[in-house]
Amino acid sequence: MTSPRPSPFLVVVIFLTTLAGHFTLDRAGLTVPVLNDVRVLLFSAVLMAFVLEGHHGGVHPLHSAPARRSLQPILLLFGYQILSAAWVPPNAVIADVLGDLLSLIVLVSVYAALAEWDRDRVVRMTMSCMYIAGWLYFLYAASGRGRAPGNRWTAFGGGPNVFVRVEALALLATAYFYFRSGGRLVWLIGAPAFLLGAVASGSRGGMIALVLTTALAFPSLVRFGRHHGALKPLALLPLIGAVIWLLLGDAIMALINDRFVGATVEQGYTSDRDVLYAKGLWLFLERPIVGVGVHGFYAITNLGPGERYVHNLPLAVAVEGGAVGLLLLLLALGAPAYEYAKVPRARRALEARVCAYSAIFILVSGFFSGDYYDARFLWIFLLLAAIPASPPRPVRPPSITLVPHGGPRPPP
Repeated sequence: MTSPRPSPFLVVVIFLTTLAGHFTLDRAGLTVPVLNDVRVLLFSAVLMAFVLEGHHGGVHPLHSAPARRSLQPILLLFGYQILSAAWVPPNAVIADVLGDLLSLIVLVSVYAALAEWDRDRVVRMTMSCMYIAGWLYFLYAASGRGRAPGNRWTAFGGGPNVFVRVEALALLATAYFYFRSGGRLVWLIGAPAFLLGAVASGSRGGMIALVLTTALAFPSLVRFGRHHGALKPLALLPLIGAVIWLLLGDAIMALINDRFVGATVEQGYTSDRDVLYAKGLWLFLERPIVGVGVHGFYAITNLGPGERYVHNLPLAVAVEGGAVGLLLLLLALGAPAYEYAKVPRARRALEARVCAYSAIFILVSGFFSGDYYDARFLWIFLLLAAIPASPPRPVRPPSITLVPHGGPRPPP
């Protein structure tokens, strides 16, 4: 017998919790801090489900060395960022960012424990959810309901930079299931749609991250596809893409001309990233050791409600955590990367590879947009890539009491 695996319900719940982001119930009339955060309910459900299933399966979380070595530096980074609230400026409002960091601690801890329990099953379930999310986001935006200024595609209240991440990760999920199935054509249907959705988001940083990730992943995928005979069916991709282009091509080309060519190349529009980076570098040089504390960037610069953070993960950590925070960030990234690199290339599973490339995509995207909580999939995919798949653990059979022949029987 083998120990029960984590149920689909548990993995789906934690994925939805991760994808949901941070939003409150102010519109519903609930304005009490913390209690109006949807994540409080979701995380409570995740923790209760995990404790119950772990107890039923006899699982002892985070007992293996790779899981601890990968997770501990990440938790150390988050803990230091929470500690930095002690030296923030007096006008800093830190409740939201502390809630984000505490939520990250819950997410990465549960995902690390799940990966240690059954890494491959968790990856398959997570990628299945990501693939479905990619279609839902694409269809919602293609229907015309998700639009941001400039006709950029969005979905379900998230911005274009969130939309491009979902579509790009769904594209990686498509590649994962395609190669895992040995080249089944049905998985190729989603690839052109997700790629068009990523372009339609108008996210320049997201597209740079996708191009770079594709360039890094392409040689590995070609070798894997050649070995498993999954390259020839790829010839159908242009045909599928042509059909989708006939339906949405005009709108996409208009967005490309306006956003990528007109605004970026001709007008040099940077969405004020140059201003944010300059302010962030100035603050880092002002307090280079421990930084200005979480949310200190917004409290000091006061650039307006739309510019609450630097939109660059390493620079944000440097500004608000100083050189100490930057060192901890490097350790948090390097520890799981080292665990992943310890496995010889020929022995790396497809699950580990797709998670590594997903983490690279989120990391590169984090150089152009997002706050600390927007990088949550980075830490999750790093852990899923670093923690090796473990063989099924045997379940201890129930003990049997032997009674000597003719002796007294035990009471019922």
